[in-house]
Amino acid sequence: MFKLIALSSPSGLFKDIVFRDGLNIILGRYSRSGKDINGIGKTTIINLIDYCLLADGVKSELFKEKYDFLRHERIRLDFMLGGKKYSIERGFEDKKKVFFTTNGEDAKEFIDSDLRLILGSEMGKGQAGIYEPIWFRTLMSFFVQNDHNFLQRDATNVLKFTIGKRQPELFTYIFLILGIDNSLIWDFDNSSVELKRLRADQTRINKQIVEQTGKSIEDFRGECDSVARKIDKLEEGLDNYQFDDNSAALEDKLQALSEQISGLNKKYIYLVSKHRDIQESLQIDVDVDPDEVSGFYSEIHSEFSSFIRKSLNEVIEFRKEIATNRRKFLKEREAQYQGQLSEIKNKLISLEAERSRIFKMLDEKSAFDALKSAYTNLIEEKAHLSSQFSYIEQLDHIEESIASKKSLVSSTVAKLVAKKNENIQTVDEIKSIFLDLVEGSVDIDSSDVSPYFNIEFKSIQNSPIKLSLEVPRGSSLGKGRFKILAFDLTVFITSVLRKTEFPSFLIHDGVFHAIAHKTRIKFLNYINSKLGELGGAQYIITVNEDEIIFPESEGVSIDLDFKLEDKTLITLEDNPDHMFLGKEFG
Repeated sequence: MFKLIALSSPSGLFKDIVFRDGLNIILGRYSRSGKDINGIGKTTIINLIDYCLLADGVKSELFKEKYDFLRHERIRLDFMLGGKKYSIERGFEDKKKVFFTTNGEDAKEFIDSDLRLILGSEMGKGQAGIYEPIWFRTLMSFFVQNDHNFLQRDATNVLKFTIGKRQPELFTYIFLILGIDNSLIWDFDNSSVELKRLRADQTRINKQIVEQTGKSIEDFRGECDSVARKIDKLEEGLDNYQFDDNSAALEDKLQALSEQISGLNKKYIYLVSKHRDIQESLQIDVDVDPDEVSGFYSEIHSEFSSFIRKSLNEVIEFRKEIATNRRKFLKEREAQYQGQLSEIKNKLISLEAERSRIFKMLDEKSAFDALKSAYTNLIEEKAHLSSQFSYIEQLDHIEESIASKKSLVSSTVAKLVAKKNENIQTVDEIKSIFLDLVEGSVDIDSSDVSPYFNIEFKSIQNSPIKLSLEVPRGSSLGKGRFKILAFDLTVFITSVLRKTEFPSFLIHDGVFHAIAHKTRIKFLNYINSKLGELGGAQYIITVNEDEIIFPESEGVSIDLDFKLEDKTLITLEDNPDHMFLGKEFG
């Protein structure tokens, strides 16, 4: 249960206002001066409650220049929600700052938009159907209505409790409060909005095409197809030619290739020289003849000659062994040089081929200049039309989406109609609450109009749900105001009976204007009795004393069946000492 406890001011701006179960009256009373009792602060109290409940609309009012004296004041609203006691405290220096307390713990600072989501989540616990925490303030606009909002409401559309919302969207909120499954109407609303947007896009693109080309959609489609075919044919014929390089670029490539070929040629010559040296080194020359040396020394001394022969033989064998190892090493080095020479040769062949190709391109380029020019012009034409051609693609996509959305809307409408029998019991209960309220407030027998409250489901694509109600005749304005009053109380009582976390309080400011005197009294008597049956519900209204207390000369033969002082939260008068906050706010 979501109910109000008290409105107070930690800075001492005003005395605490403690809310009770049942009927709560904020009473405006005339003093002896006989001045007008509008502007004495009744609506300001409602606005302060709404401000604490994180409303955006009242901020524009409370931060006007006439409220500058509030700049350093603070107000607090205590309430129950989901079995917990919460407090919201706000000042008037920062429009967004909020201090939030749970079960008497230390206050935490929030931005009002963040706290809306927190409270929206708490309020939405256990709700059936589609519900979003971001709806907190929209739904709260139904439960808290100041005089300004009430004056803007239209009796021909009682659902419109808040401005700026579409009819299906309003049904989504009201069905949620009433306990009627709102998932299909939510789907219908979203699909209808998307369908409307798609159709608007379709119209906009059609208009742009006509304005920019001077052609109909059909002619424009044909032109785009013709250009695309020309491009395809030309591209097919030029597949073997590439014109992405201009002459300067080709010449740069030739220079780079020539430098690379020259460098490789130098490297090739160097490697050939090294390779030749290695081949020559492979020829090992053992240029000593042991017999000749031995013969020379034998002429001198025979023993010394034998020693010399032996030593020379050993030296020659050692040199041969060294030569063998060197030959092996040189062979390996020769193979490396041969590989490098082969690689350079292949690369030179490739580079020469590339250089020849570029020379050929330069030779052919002049022959294809005219063809390339035609190709370029056609490409430019295609580029010029590409942005407009994208319109065609968008239109095709939008038309497919429109067909899909129309099918979805039709399907949703069919489901709404098919499931209407599931809602019969709920609708009958709502009708009963409405008729009891009207019969308890108006003399039905003396009227030629029978009251009714109907919710109908029809297979109409743009408006599958119709809510209609009627109350007995009265003055044109009075009848309209009472119709809104009866609708709001019917929705509120139905919601309270469901025992959800939606507000069990309803606040109406200035609702009795133009309603017949007798109807006001009977209505208050009925509501006071009904609230007693509900237990815990709170109906908070602002009333001027001349709206419910009448002089005997008016011949009103009905009285309140409760003591007014027992239901009065605060009495405000038309003098500064007894005005709310001590001054007039007219």
